[in-house]
Amino acid sequence: MIDDDSNELIPSDSGDDDASGTRNDSADDVQSVTIIQDEQGITFLGDAGAIDLWLKDEGFDSKAFKAKAVQTVSMASKGAQAADNAMAESGRWVKLTKESAELVAKYGKNGKKGNLFSGVARRKNGNIVKHLQFTKADQLNPAMLTGISGVMAQMALEQAVSEITDYLKEIDAKLDDLLRDQKDQTVSKLAGISHMIDETMLIYRQVGSISATTWSKVSGCPQDIATIQAYAIAKIKGLTEKVEREQDPKQVRPLTQQIRQEIHQWLGMLASAVKMQDQVSCIELARVCQEEPEQLEAHKKGVVLARNKRLEEIEQSLNALGRQLETKAGIVGGKVLLNPYSSPHAIANIESLTGDLNTFASTLQLEHIHLHVEDGPTWIQAAGKAVDDTGKALQNAGQQTAHAVQDAGNAIAKDAQDTGAAVARGMQDAGNQAAHIAQDAGNAIAKGAQDAGAGIADGVQQLGKGIASGLKQLPEIKLPIFGRGKK
Repeated sequence: MIDDDSNELIPSDSGDDDASGTRNDSADDVQSVTIIQDEQGITFLGDAGAIDLWLKDEGFDSKAFKAKAVQTVSMASKGAQAADNAMAESGRWVKLTKESAELVAKYGKNGKKGNLFSGVARRKNGNIVKHLQFTKADQLNPAMLTGISGVMAQMALEQAVSEITDYLKEIDAKLDDLLRDQKDQTVSKLAGISHMIDETMLIYRQVGSISATTWSKVSGCPQDIATIQAYAIAKIKGLTEKVEREQDPKQVRPLTQQIRQEIHQWLGMLASAVKMQDQVSCIELARVCQEEPEQLEAHKKGVVLARNKRLEEIEQSLNALGRQLETKAGIVGGKVLLNPYSSPHAIANIESLTGDLNTFASTLQLEHIHLHVEDGPTWIQAAGKAVDDTGKALQNAGQQTAHAVQDAGNAIAKDAQDTGAAVARGMQDAGNQAAHIAQDAGNAIAKGAQDAGAGIADGVQQLGKGIASGLKQLPEIKLPIFGRGKK
């Protein structure tokens, strides 16, 4: 995906020393090379032949930075000095990758002593053709830098178109099937738009400029291209929803088989839409550079932002489908024992589908799609695992039962021991209580008898005292004395 800040150019630093320690001082043997880098690619301006030899020796393929590019730069830098134009007349362009960025870091940045490394252009037999001396781009005027920036953006788009074209060749048969079945109005537009854009690009390469007539051929295409992209995304979302709804593992196999038959058509439509829009954007940049060079930098940034937005929408739809497929693969893989035929076939289909999505993402440089599906277990593996798990479960159950019986025996023995001890303690306590009760009863009886005797004695004593007192209270009775009287 192109970076939004791709309008910022990164010129190299300058220096004169040759880090290799071998060079000729003859002017004819020394070639000055200007390195200009943006977020899409790297341009090496100078002797294209010598630069190409050097890049190949370093392991890089490059594209010529001349012809159409020179004319576009000249248009953008009206009034530039002839030296500036000569500087841009020849060179090579390399796509920005991790490896090419390291190349610039090696040759285009300061060495340990503040000096630049110098390259050597060699023929296949090893003979030195040129010593390359890398310089910075501050000798180019701003208009020239703007023009070069626009050309570099075009070359990045053309490189993307080339990569997508290679991808489409691989799925050509599936896409042809779709184009032949032109029942749908949206699909039927695809071939016509593609043909018109290819024709316009051919004229542009031949003439080197975009006339009003040439521009009119493609000026209305972006709307139709957007419709085609939206159509393909909608189809992929429909497939995603089908996968999400399907809960029966037995039905995943026929569903994924259906998706395999369709996916190349919709991926082909998406790739074609991106390719056609990149071609139109390339023509747009040439048109703006020709008619409104002062707007080129801003227009280039707008092109980059719009492209990133389109790719982001595609990336989101493909990621959603990929995540659903990964989820279903995990579910189906766990059901292989009960579905020995459908599960392995479903997983194989899903692996094929995620591989197709990853290939598409790599072609369009979609950075956040990295789908992976683990190979599901075979039926024999699943059965072996089930037997093993069952054996382990039975062993664990046996061990748990043995522990439970042992624990129960220990509990019973302990309960019996505790019960016996409790009974013994109870009997001892009962005997002690009986003895205490008997003693208390004897003491109570003895004390009762003693108290009773004392009470009786006291009562008798009190009774006697009462009788005596009562007698004292009676009136005195004088009785006659019998046998005594007058004689």
